[in-house]
Amino acid sequence: MLEKEPQFFGKPPSVESDSATAGKEESSKPTPEKALELEKKPGKEKPTERLEDFIKKMSSELKKEGVPIDKKGRINIEEFKGIHPKEVIESDKKWIEDLKGRWERAAVSESRQSWVLSKEQIIQQKRTGEVWEMLSTAILHKNLGKDFIVARTSEYDDARNKVDNVILDKKSGNIVCAFDEIGAFPGQKFKEKDPRFKDKEKKILERNWLKGGADLKYGISLEKKQGKLELKKGPVYHIPLFYFALPKDKIEKGLKTFSPEGISSEEKEIFEGFIDSFKEQTETMEKEPLHQKVKERLELFEKYMLELK
Repeated sequence: MLEKEPQFFGKPPSVESDSATAGKEESSKPTPEKALELEKKPGKEKPTERLEDFIKKMSSELKKEGVPIDKKGRINIEEFKGIHPKEVIESDKKWIEDLKGRWERAAVSESRQSWVLSKEQIIQQKRTGEVWEMLSTAILHKNLGKDFIVARTSEYDDARNKVDNVILDKKSGNIVCAFDEIGAFPGQKFKEKDPRFKDKEKKILERNWLKGGADLKYGISLEKKQGKLELKKGPVYHIPLFYFALPKDKIEKGLKTFSPEGISSEEKEIFEGFIDSFKEQTETMEKEPLHQKVKERLELFEKYMLELK
């Protein structure tokens, strides 16, 4: 996730004077970034490692199906040579690298915690949204992978077109929906009071109503050839757009209990939250006229989602 605000709201590590900390053992309370991980025990991986390993395995399986995806579950623009000119792909890669550099410098210079935290700590806090995005991708894949392909977008489309994840229907061959942002907030009351979420809802609706949904430069679809569906790479337009945000405590629990095998009760709760959020946003979206293609994609996924709960 690039050029976005931090999506995990944790307190910065406390700082005490040398005299106050002299002779004192290091506190056992984890820093915000360490709060995302359980202490490593013999024979057990940390939650983030389990999640990353699952995403790698998921990506490997999807690659066998022809999906142009990297080990982080992202669509890989390197595999679009022949679809887009080589110089265009190289230009997009350079743009992303330059953006990352500007983003990291801004993360440090604009942080109110720069007097407390090191550059590495500030950047780490800014990157915790990556963990939530991977966790959501993994949970959606577990629940929808039989009928859909769930993938993170390329870094280019993430930053340029503000689309984080896409869900592709294996039967119709269409991308049925996309997410502008996947993140966490401190709690339901915070969400109801924070104007950021109202502003996010407004912007999402405007993109669907006024701009015909989201577009991808590096998109995927399935095309029928000789009676079989084959994966096709290229631009995709008019995708219904959503956002997915849950209380941080639910996502933390989902991460800590995440298992490569099966689905934990915490993961199930996150997926149920996704269903509820999708239904709520769909109802609002359908109150106004939609681009025909957006409407078609939405109806396909809506029918499936209504059967889940």
